[in-house]
Amino acid sequence: MSPFLTKRSKIKLRVLAWYQIIGGIAGLLITIWLIARTAQINGLILLVLLFAMGLYGFSIYCGRTLLTDKYLLGFKLSIINQAMQILQFAMLGYAFYYVSGSMVILGIKVNNGFTFNFDFGLYSKWQISIATDETEFRLGINLVAIYAIYFIDKLRSTIAEEKANYEAEQLAELMPPTSDDHSTMASEPA
Repeated sequence: MSPFLTKRSKIKLRVLAWYQIIGGIAGLLITIWLIARTAQINGLILLVLLFAMGLYGFSIYCGRTLLTDKYLLGFKLSIINQAMQILQFAMLGYAFYYVSGSMVILGIKVNNGFTFNFDFGLYSKWQISIATDETEFRLGINLVAIYAIYFIDKLRSTIAEEKANYEAEQLAELMPPTSDDHSTMASEPA
């Protein structure tokens, strides 16, 4: 890790990294469990399962990148990972629902009526449907993913400020004192 990071920033960076790694591992395990329970896997099902595994692998990669000196790339990738988790929908036989970590989802459901729904969980979860017979309309927003993006952006700004301060201190140490500094010191009473 970079020498300019404060202890607090290092802790936040590690928490964010491990949140994504653990969420990705949990999602992979759930997907492997689903594969083991699926009786017959055709081409489309295989494609969906591989896509889900790719999403969770990406989450693990995002977290792993945050634990290296390439944490700036990790921030960008983590924002992409969290953005994919914000909007969740199901309509006309198509659905996309991806959570790597935890969720607090507020949404609406239209199926013989209009209802608001709330979903909370501390686990990874996904649903990808392509051309099914499902007619239900659902739309949800994951508040945890929105907060995670805010957290990432704030942490990125804090670390950029810490880096600028560190570089200014390093530069000040390398600069010889100017003549103004000597005259100030000489005029001070002993």
